[in-house]
Amino acid sequence: MPSRKSSRKLSPSRGRGSRGMEQMLVFGLGDELYGLDVIHIQEIVERPVIHYIPRAPARLLGAVNFHGSIIPVLDLAAFLGFPPGEISPRVVVLPFHLCSLALAVHSTQRIVPIDVDALMPIDQERQEENCIRAAISCKGEIINILDVPSLLARLEKQP
Repeated sequence: MPSRKSSRKLSPSRGRGSRGMEQMLVFGLGDELYGLDVIHIQEIVERPVIHYIPRAPARLLGAVNFHGSIIPVLDLAAFLGFPPGEISPRVVVLPFHLCSLALAVHSTQRIVPIDVDALMPIDQERQEENCIRAAISCKGEIINILDVPSLLARLEKQP
């Protein structure tokens, strides 16, 4: 049984730079890259032990012990309708109401600075369907910027 090797705490003060910059955690879902503003990230946890929850929806991989609290682990790819893929050995923990929520993604890549002025708008249907607020081209790759408030609101609406 794997144990939690390490984790990285990200403070909100590191989330925003000067001149309209945001720091984004870049991660993969299927063949696409996504960005998550680090201001929304509580911590990145490596190799957590995920405990199975009987009769839980398929999008929930289970639960982890996070600093003494039991929090659900959401398979973000399944939640957004992607085909199954290999899950990263890391989970991204977000604050969610009075508790936290862990997102399992296919891969975590890097943290990059993003110029807010360079964000490209996307169509409304794609925004709502995939919880994306914008996209950006970075080093020849398109990164879809996840809309965390929209994602959390959509989560609350689903049983």
